[in-house]
Amino acid sequence: MKKKIFIAAAIVIGLIFFFIGLQNRTVHLPFSDEGVSYTEMWEKKQYSKIIEYGNTVLEKNPMDRNALIFTGYAYFYEGSSILDMKERNAFMEKAVVMLRKALLSEGKENTDVMYVLGKAYYYQGYYYCDLAVKYLSEALRKGCDSKDIYEYLGLAYSKLDMSDHAVENFEKSLEVNPSDVLILTLAQEYIKAGNMDKAGYYLDKAGTDGNAVLKEKKLILQGQRCLGLGEYDKALESFSKVLDLNPGSADAYYYTGEVYEAKGEMQKAKAQWRKAYNLNPDHNKSKLKLFK
Repeated sequence: MKKKIFIAAAIVIGLIFFFIGLQNRTVHLPFSDEGVSYTEMWEKKQYSKIIEYGNTVLEKNPMDRNALIFTGYAYFYEGSSILDMKERNAFMEKAVVMLRKALLSEGKENTDVMYVLGKAYYYQGYYYCDLAVKYLSEALRKGCDSKDIYEYLGLAYSKLDMSDHAVENFEKSLEVNPSDVLILTLAQEYIKAGNMDKAGYYLDKAGTDGNAVLKEKKLILQGQRCLGLGEYDKALESFSKVLDLNPGSADAYYYTGEVYEAKGEMQKAKAQWRKAYNLNPDHNKSKLKLFK
């Protein structure tokens, strides 16, 4: 039971960062169709109703532009709230198909279609991040004014291990829409790029304001930075503080193992990775360490 609770808590932490990113979405919705107002349904967040109506229209006319756009949007935002990864991806795939079809016809809404399409590709994972970059960049070039577009470009570039582009877009996003979550994301990218001075600068700037999720994230990053600098005792102290806050943090056990590995204490390292794996069998970094 404890193990399930800890895994559920880890999922919740990830989703909090996911939904914070959705708060700044901007999509322009001017359409209505045969007396039915898509915009009205959208404003009421009746995504399932839009999907039902839109699919009915598309059965009769598979290339109806209004139906393709609104149903595609609805699949994306309805899918955003689904916890199950496989089910969410199914919604994202439908969003992609409909929005790609919508782009086959001309219209002033294409910029917004590209924006949502790029985000849908991003949530389909690493192998689609190049397409996320393609469509988000094109939407930006055409004047997309959504506050989170630079952030999503940064996230896509980060998954592609293109740190320079990721940092550039995160910094632009920070100018447009500053937040502690974004500051921590930027610190994380600098750690990934090996620039510990910049990482330290942004970690110092990031506040947590009593938010346990942000505090845990900041401690993990501080530990990673100390590990990168060879300050092993400080790194262990940071990861220990994370476990005081959240005993179910597989990441804290994993990075504690990395510290011991760096110190040449492989038995201790494997013991920590085993704890991470036992807490979360889907923790890929721990699996790679244990079973490579």
